[in-house]
Amino acid sequence: MKIIQSFWSGNKKMNEKYGWYNSEFHWMGWILSVNQLIKYYDKVELYTDNYGYEILINQLKLPYTKVHVVLNELDIFPSELWALAKIKVYAMQEEPFIHVDGDVFIWEPFPNNFKKASLIAQNIETATDYYFDTWNSITPFLLHMPDEMSDFDINMANLSANMGITGGSNLEFFTEYASKAFEFVEKNKLIWNKINLFNFNVFFEQVLFFKMAKNNSISVEYLFSEIWADNLYEGFGDFHYVPFQKTYLHLLGDFKRNASVCRAMESYVKKFYPENYSPLIEMYSKNGDHLKSEYPLDQNMITELEEEFELELHNNDFKVLNFLLKRDLNNVSLNEFYKGYLDKKRDFKIVRLPGFKIAEKDDVRIFEIDESKSEIRLYVIDEVDEILIDELSVPITYFDLIEKMNLYLEDQQDHEAVQELAAVIEGKIEIYITLKIISIYSCN
Repeated sequence: MKIIQSFWSGNKKMNEKYGWYNSEFHWMGWILSVNQLIKYYDKVELYTDNYGYEILINQLKLPYTKVHVVLNELDIFPSELWALAKIKVYAMQEEPFIHVDGDVFIWEPFPNNFKKASLIAQNIETATDYYFDTWNSITPFLLHMPDEMSDFDINMANLSANMGITGGSNLEFFTEYASKAFEFVEKNKLIWNKINLFNFNVFFEQVLFFKMAKNNSISVEYLFSEIWADNLYEGFGDFHYVPFQKTYLHLLGDFKRNASVCRAMESYVKKFYPENYSPLIEMYSKNGDHLKSEYPLDQNMITELEEEFELELHNNDFKVLNFLLKRDLNNVSLNEFYKGYLDKKRDFKIVRLPGFKIAEKDDVRIFEIDESKSEIRLYVIDEVDEILIDELSVPITYFDLIEKMNLYLEDQQDHEAVQELAAVIEGKIEIYITLKIISIYSCN
């Protein structure tokens, strides 16, 4: 099955954020998305405009198997109507396909049943008050509405399809769907300046898709059977759980604006795709900007830095030079190792890392954690955190830490209290790994 992606610049330039925390993370998303797709599929094609070709292909050298420069004609539309590019590309397909958004990342192939599916989407969404408030701010101005949408604002049980991935074999449906979507947009051209065009996308893309499929009794195969509320997604940005607990991430909505999620993605890109990350650094440098990267990276350098950090970790002696970079590389998938140790009841060493301190802000105690790009990450702590961090002032095994923390209990013979404390410590250690204030390694 052919995998396709689409990028329309919408007359925007390199430093535009495209909804991300910072512009560089937008490009890192593309680096990660295509590289993960190419692991599992022989055909991964890009549909883009001239500017997209220049950045994604000429500059970042992303490994698409074929590139189609066909989206320049969309420049007559406002850039806020970003979903039109996807919809146009759907209608261009001549064989079964899956369109994957540039903020979607996979760690396994899509299900086999997708190969014969008529239509495909990520999951069903249920509309919340937020959804309807958005819709109600648009409908008073509409000059045209597809028949399929006519009952949307009166049926509070309405559903739609999240289209982080979209596709299928019913090419006739996509032709008709694209025609209706473009008609919906173009026949309302006179009121574009009266509505929030960015919010309009979800209705002529996701809602219309779902309604048309339902009205025509066309089945849709979903990647997830769960139904999420439109603004209440959870877990779709959990990089610390890939590739075992999580094999699909989609940085929709607030996930791509979350600094911690973006930093975790950056660490993953640095570690596994330095050959694309380094051109990104160079691209910003040529533009007069820089990402404060330590230096251009390649796979040999990554291996060398990881080996250095492993030695420093075992010696509990960390060098200042490149510490944050090495710490971030070491942290990738570390939560997975932690879970493995716990599942197998294997002991492991815990080492507290430099690069953070305890401070007080507005009468609240917090961790202040150093991050790259001169940013500080803040995390509110409690009394248990302070005790644990003190106990971790020297390297200690996990089982020894549990025993030492039991000494703080009033009754160490209270089996229930011991178990509760162990569960608290287990959760805290997982958080500390995610925060990058500790690291772990096997005792064996």
